[in-house]
Amino acid sequence: MLCLVAYLLLDESMLLILPLCLLALVWGIKDFRLVYLAIWATIPFAIELDLPGGFSTDFPTEPFMWLSCFLLPVYLFINHRKLSFQFVFHPVFILLMIHFFWIIVTSITSDEPIMSLKYTLAKSWYLVCFIIIPLLLFKDIKDFKTWGLVIFVPLVITIIIILIRHSQYGFTFSTINNAVIPIYRNHVDYACCLGILLPFFWFMRQWFDHPWIKRFFIFGMGLMLMGIYFSYTRAAWVCVPLAIGSYFIIRYRLMRIAIPLALAGGVLLVGYLSYDNHYIDHAPNFEKTITHRNFDDLVTATYNMEDISTVERFYRWVAGYYMVQEKPLMGFGPASFYSAYHSYVDRHFTTYVSDNPEHSGMHNYYLMVAVEQGLTGLIIFIGLLVAVLIFGEQIYHRMVSGPKKQLLMAGMISLCCNLFILTLNDTVETDKLGTFFFMSIAIVILFGMQEKSSEKLKMKIGT
Repeated sequence: MLCLVAYLLLDESMLLILPLCLLALVWGIKDFRLVYLAIWATIPFAIELDLPGGFSTDFPTEPFMWLSCFLLPVYLFINHRKLSFQFVFHPVFILLMIHFFWIIVTSITSDEPIMSLKYTLAKSWYLVCFIIIPLLLFKDIKDFKTWGLVIFVPLVITIIIILIRHSQYGFTFSTINNAVIPIYRNHVDYACCLGILLPFFWFMRQWFDHPWIKRFFIFGMGLMLMGIYFSYTRAAWVCVPLAIGSYFIIRYRLMRIAIPLALAGGVLLVGYLSYDNHYIDHAPNFEKTITHRNFDDLVTATYNMEDISTVERFYRWVAGYYMVQEKPLMGFGPASFYSAYHSYVDRHFTTYVSDNPEHSGMHNYYLMVAVEQGLTGLIIFIGLLVAVLIFGEQIYHRMVSGPKKQLLMAGMISLCCNLFILTLNDTVETDKLGTFFFMSIAIVILFGMQEKSSEKLKMKIGT
């Protein structure tokens, strides 16, 4: 009532929002877990909003992230006696903090300090919300059951909406973006989100005894496969067989073979293209490099290097290669790629969209890390990923059969799919994909700590 009276006197609309903010604050203090789960519940429907001052946010997901970060110290103060902080000593968590520390260092030396500061702030609340808070709140499989329902019910609703909208266009390739916007940024975000969540759906369907929940997961999996198919997204299509392959790699302890082969393949490819400027041999014909409205034509054009999205990637990757040569140690600074790369492009790969009106990134996260954080940052990031994969595989084979072991496998497979997607896109800081990237890492750390505690308990009982 006081705020209403003040609004009538001062005509300040923010006074009407204040009671809602206070209500959310009290609600969050009373039940922090519900505020946190609200982040996951809103992720499928979150849309990107531009804010004054050149900022943007994923609404309403990111405001819930800010609220969670704000309330976390209160939650820690109230519950500090009941919480365990042993995860801070886990090797993966330590590597994650080293990765973040290097981001801070390169933000200080950045060519674009304001943009780097924005990036670092966003990275900080992603790490808090999707690494630290899950490690504090999620203890047993009941927590993950709740998490699964909270995220997957809204996700299935978005798929139904998009499939209905897409059906009105006749499920054509040229209209898929019309169907997914504004719920998803584009059809790539939509399809890749479904691809990395499919492993969770597959394993979680076995956790519930209620027949209707089981049917929901089976129905949802069918919708996800339909969504992936009609998204006409090459990366998401590859995720399905890649998920199956990742399962067998983890199941038969082949990660120590697969990782060196993948790294060697990447190094050899870069070495071949850079040696004696071989990459120029793959330069396209500018007039033939166009956007294709038929998916069959797109696949053929990709093979012939005549698809505009594929060639535009080469255009930016070549620029990134020269940028790494320019600043190999520290890089240009986080989020500085767009402002700097135009001076390093090779005109052999110019396309009709090379002016980049969307200010999009490099479409290869590993190369972008090398450009913005230097080769030092790339080595740290690769070391983090290798540690997650190796530790995850080791933990999986030490765990007893059950839902936790299945969840770890789902997280590992999802992470493998995410790592493949990062070769073609920059998605670690996006709410639709980056959230699950970090959640998969959190699952590895959590079950690693639980397995270690279980082994210590067995040894104590044995002695």
